[in-house]
Amino acid sequence: MFAMRGGGIMRLVGFIFAIAVVGVAFGARSSSAYAHAQYIRSTPEQNSVVAQAPFEVLVWFTEAVELQFSEMQVLDSKGTRVDNNDFHHHGDASNPGITIQPNLPEGTYTVAWRVLSAVDGHRTAGTFAFSVGQAGPPAAPGSPTLTIDSGGSSPPGWLAAVNRWVGFAGMAAFLGAVVFPALVLPAGLRSLKPDEETKQRIAKKVARIVRITILSSLALVSVTTLLALWLQGWSAGSDPVSLSSIKDVWTDTRFGQVWTLRVSVLVGGFLLGALAFGRLKDLIVKGDWRESSWISLAVCAIALPLTTSLISHAAAERSQTEFRVIVDWMHLVTGGIWIGGLLQLALITPAVLSVTDRRAGFLAGVIPRFSQVAIVAVGLVVTTGAIQWWHRLHGITAAFDSNYGYMLAVKVVLLAPLLLLAAFNLLVVRPRFLSFVVRGAKAASARILSWERRFRWAVAGELAVALVILGVTALLTETSTPLTGSAAGNNSSATASTVPTPSGLAQSVKADDLDISLDVYPGKAGANEIGIFLNDSNGDERAVQNVFVRYKYLDQPLGENQDTAEAFHPPTHYILDTSQLSLAGSWQLEVIVRREGLLDARADFTVQVSA
Repeated sequence: MFAMRGGGIMRLVGFIFAIAVVGVAFGARSSSAYAHAQYIRSTPEQNSVVAQAPFEVLVWFTEAVELQFSEMQVLDSKGTRVDNNDFHHHGDASNPGITIQPNLPEGTYTVAWRVLSAVDGHRTAGTFAFSVGQAGPPAAPGSPTLTIDSGGSSPPGWLAAVNRWVGFAGMAAFLGAVVFPALVLPAGLRSLKPDEETKQRIAKKVARIVRITILSSLALVSVTTLLALWLQGWSAGSDPVSLSSIKDVWTDTRFGQVWTLRVSVLVGGFLLGALAFGRLKDLIVKGDWRESSWISLAVCAIALPLTTSLISHAAAERSQTEFRVIVDWMHLVTGGIWIGGLLQLALITPAVLSVTDRRAGFLAGVIPRFSQVAIVAVGLVVTTGAIQWWHRLHGITAAFDSNYGYMLAVKVVLLAPLLLLAAFNLLVVRPRFLSFVVRGAKAASARILSWERRFRWAVAGELAVALVILGVTALLTETSTPLTGSAAGNNSSATASTVPTPSGLAQSVKADDLDISLDVYPGKAGANEIGIFLNDSNGDERAVQNVFVRYKYLDQPLGENQDTAEAFHPPTHYILDTSQLSLAGSWQLEVIVRREGLLDARADFTVQVSA
């Protein structure tokens, strides 16, 4: 894999192509993609009215859940639990349930759930309501038995995102430190043609940089791995100092199994690094990297991102899971080779130039070789990213329908300056250094230094943008992908009834060119009719494709649900009947208006629902 003479790039292409072939072998059919354990449907269904009380409530989630760290409650109108506190599943951990006490009276009941995904380790929560016989008032706020998500704390999302960001950076640095000396550096040294003494001095400096980078990156990933276990224990046990929760997560969950695998890879990286470092200087001098210890170290570097993919959004797929995990793994590996290679380019280039006066010769050799490696890596990053985009968003316009979509769009936009800087180095800087080599270094020494500075600034700019992209990627891993419909199932239950009577909850908000008015009637916990009125202040009405309402209970972190409104008098009036406002207290309602040819108009309303 690492023999550079006569085909190093082709070997790299062949290796990555082999991974792609394995992925395709698992199948490439598209299906809905989700992240975290999100509500799909339930029995009884949300907002439904059943003639008789059910024996149990069953919920279908997008992922399997860890029952040990999850809970569900069914509450009556007084906030009293009417379930048997026997959260269980029937052989499918993505379809848990809870049995109900016998002889339930008529009324509306609230189901509150809080679960920990067995796939990606994230926690989600939510509520829905159903009625027996006829609708009645659901659980009152502040009830002593309404304990979902109120018995402890949860780790802040920003802390988990920062930890992943640092971990991604460490894995990229590890990959770059292993690949760059073998695939890129020899081309620069061949172009430089140093004497034996100079080659020994270069090898000593480069070996020191590579050794420090590998040890530092492994240490960095080790720290983030330990922090990840602590954060997962905190999330599972709602206690940041509970050692028993950390132990249970490690020994009893899928996250713990993957965590153990990552630790094993890290230990292998340290041990193989210790073996390889002894021969590193000789490998640089000879330029032949077919050394078993170095190849084994490269395998560790490539395997490490797999431990991330195994608990990623890709691993949450309900079909074609292996294929999607491999695509995600390829995305991380090729991105790491690119970004980590940039880091090595920035560190090694000054070290080599400090011991030779043939600066143009080295740069004229190393820039095109790095560009060749980068083109292969970037091509696969874009390809695997496009596959993931399509599987999770199913189109371009869906990018503007969720926080996940917006961040994914930002990540794509950030690729543009990165590619422009790379093109500048390849198409502008490299020809300059080639011309300097032809003319002779002494005749153009001042210009060489000037263009060298530009090259270094361009590489520094690439690294800065790459770090931002890694940060966005870390945020993406902490964000739920949008469901096809909603996080609580689409609910188009509105009927063409009379126009709602304006209540004390009527509000109006300006959103882009729309005046959006919201009315909730009767504004009490239980069944409500919501009226949405749209007025285009520009007088340029566009066809409305959909109007969504997202609900978030502000008095407790119970997750978010979503309904789809039905057109009553389009494009100005939309209504829906819903039982989503099933708890008295403060609710945030986000109205999303999707129109042809425009970005979604969004308006937030805070509604006080009475008992």
